[in-house]
Amino acid sequence: MKLKIIDLMSQLINDGSGLFELDDLNAYVDKLIEKACLLTIIEQDVLKGLLAYYANDYENKVAFLSMLIISPSARRMGYGRRLVEFVFTELTLKGFKKCCTEVKEDNIKALTVCKKLGFTSAGTKNGYMVLEKLL
Repeated sequence: MKLKIIDLMSQLINDGSGLFELDDLNAYVDKLIEKACLLTIIEQDVLKGLLAYYANDYENKVAFLSMLIISPSARRMGYGRRLVEFVFTELTLKGFKKCCTEVKEDNIKALTVCKKLGFTSAGTKNGYMVLEKLL
């Protein structure tokens, strides 16, 4: 799975958009595999979508959506929305009250998607919009 994730992320790191600029992709993917909850969409053995989130703050009942990536060949098919909605349902069933995420302030496309999914602004931090959704 690690190689599939690296391949998917590499497409977006190298696409010139500036959305992903990871110095050590291997270490980051290792961290996701080890510590995050991962949902994937695989079609004919090719990773088309990945959602990584953390659901480990049981004291505050707050989850964190870390990353959502959809392959350019699978965009505009509703995969991203379905992955996020699945996570919201799962988190609610586990008793979580809020889901947060961070998006670069200049990433208008991602901010628009987050707002459509019900996230609202909770401030800014180091050039990122902090967003939250009550579950």
